[in-house]
Amino acid sequence: MGFKTVVLAAGKGTRFKSELPKVLHPILGKPMLWYVVKAALEAGSEEVIVVVGHKRELVEEFLRENYPQVKTVYQSRQLGTGHAVAQCRELLKNYSGKVVVLNGDTPLVRPEDIKAVASTPGDMVVLTAKTEDPTGYGRVVRDGNAVLKIVEEKDATPEERLITEINTGIYAFSAEPLFRALEQIDNNNAQGEYYLPDVLKVFQKEGLSVVPVLTSDFESVMGVNNRHQLAAAESVMRDRIVKELQLSGVTVHNPQTVYVEPDVTVEPDVELFGPLYLRGKTVIKKGTVVGPFCDIRDSFIGEGCTVESHCWMSGATLKGGASCGPFSRLREGTVLEGGSRVGSFVETKKAHLKEGAKANHLTYLGDCTVGENTNVGAGTITCNYDGFAKWRTEIGRNVFVGSNTLFIAPVKVGDGAITAAGSVITRDVPDNALAVARSKQVNYPGKAESVREKARKRAEEARGDNPRQNS
Repeated sequence: MGFKTVVLAAGKGTRFKSELPKVLHPILGKPMLWYVVKAALEAGSEEVIVVVGHKRELVEEFLRENYPQVKTVYQSRQLGTGHAVAQCRELLKNYSGKVVVLNGDTPLVRPEDIKAVASTPGDMVVLTAKTEDPTGYGRVVRDGNAVLKIVEEKDATPEERLITEINTGIYAFSAEPLFRALEQIDNNNAQGEYYLPDVLKVFQKEGLSVVPVLTSDFESVMGVNNRHQLAAAESVMRDRIVKELQLSGVTVHNPQTVYVEPDVTVEPDVELFGPLYLRGKTVIKKGTVVGPFCDIRDSFIGEGCTVESHCWMSGATLKGGASCGPFSRLREGTVLEGGSRVGSFVETKKAHLKEGAKANHLTYLGDCTVGENTNVGAGTITCNYDGFAKWRTEIGRNVFVGSNTLFIAPVKVGDGAITAAGSVITRDVPDNALAVARSKQVNYPGKAESVREKARKRAEEARGDNPRQNS
């Protein structure tokens, strides 16, 4: 039997002390709400309705961009969880199936727990958990497989406080009795709010069944109410993802320091060394080794590549057998073909290095193509920006670029050409030509001593007549 889901996401989250709505605070690069909606959809929810409130426009914008199929309802005043669910009455007025209620600040919730609570027979199903330290949680008082009451800690008797089974705040209801019950609860409490758990008494009064479902994973129902708890939840999610990688055939060294966002794909037989950040939609194919202290985002790394330590890349593509690092920076649009390499302190942007091309150190390659088997010497710069527009440099195959060559774009260098070290290339270089663009060296025998003497005199004049006064 199918079910629909209501996600409560209207609260401000005052303990976050933030202008950002609570449910949009990120865990591994994704807002908490992203994980909750994803879990509901993966569990098979027919429809997801998100209750929005504080800064609704930000939450609605996020949902439009990430989950356009999700519907929203607006809770103009935050008057409690029961009041929030009641706002969904119109969208669910003709629905007679199960309604699962989730909280937008429980990013660790698992699809299997949602399935369990949705599929368990009962008019009201309460997802519960057991913990050695239940302090601060509402206790579940049960009689066999029936929930008698949910009692908050401040209202619990000494015997009830010894109960280790707690209420997670996740429920499944039969839709019709749920909305009938919501009309009967009141806000006669210290907060003046309408609480969703209060429908339990109404269900019992009407002779409806209230049953518990116990989760085996207490961490999965962890609520996030401040930034300390946010960090704890992110740690759990990170461990989950790293464990999945390890079980799928990825070797992860120093796993506690490896940060992997949920949209990253890593194939078997990849070796990762922490500390390491893998972000966005990065893909790493089999046989690749990624060294420590790298930050890789939205990049594609092909089979058998080597990424040495301290590399940063964003929007880059490394094809099979390419390598980079240590200390390389590969910016958006960089493409390294098979067997090509960039080395220490090389920065690239919209640079296409074809098969076997190499720039091993101290180089900037921007808006350029480097042909097959071309060697780029240290200190080379493609001067691609004239203050108004970017221009391209085209370097052919089998070119030898001498150290400290500057290419003043737009410029083309033909196949097999050589540029002399220290040259400033302002015009196209034909195939197999030697380009020398530097002033002629002139040697003056014995001139060095007279230059030093002039320098000494200038220094003495700068200090004053007495050369000793500043000694």
